[in-house]
Amino acid sequence: MQAGLLILQCVFVRTVLEAGTSVSLIRTNTRVAPLKPLTIPRLELIACCIGARLVNSIRDALNLPNIKVTFWSDSEVSLWWIKEHGDWSVFVTNRVQEIRQLTQFQLWRHVPGVLNVADMLSRGVLLSGSWNPGGGRASHG
Repeated sequence: MQAGLLILQCVFVRTVLEAGTSVSLIRTNTRVAPLKPLTIPRLELIACCIGARLVNSIRDALNLPNIKVTFWSDSEVSLWWIKEHGDWSVFVTNRVQEIRQLTQFQLWRHVPGVLNVADMLSRGVLLSGSWNPGGGRASHG
């Protein structure tokens, strides 16, 4: 997930076969950030929330409710909000509650910003055929 002027999400499918593991980009989603100025952590939390919705819509569309999912974000603040409990603002609380309803907090992982696919796409980086998302993380689970 990535946020800034654009809020981006990418969904990959990882396939494990005897011949090896392959990772394919199956869906991206882009939204323009809200006009009202928000902090980067809040924009990143919106990206996580939209990403959770996107994954659930894909699981529903493909009728794969039990498929294993891992969520990646470069926002340590968003990940902390998702995994911890606190007395936060209504804005943060509402998004965290939705994320927790759609996902399990244990499925969320940190990816360094330099390896975050959504961050790369937001900077206009073109992904080559030999590119490996997450620096190998996606291919290794």
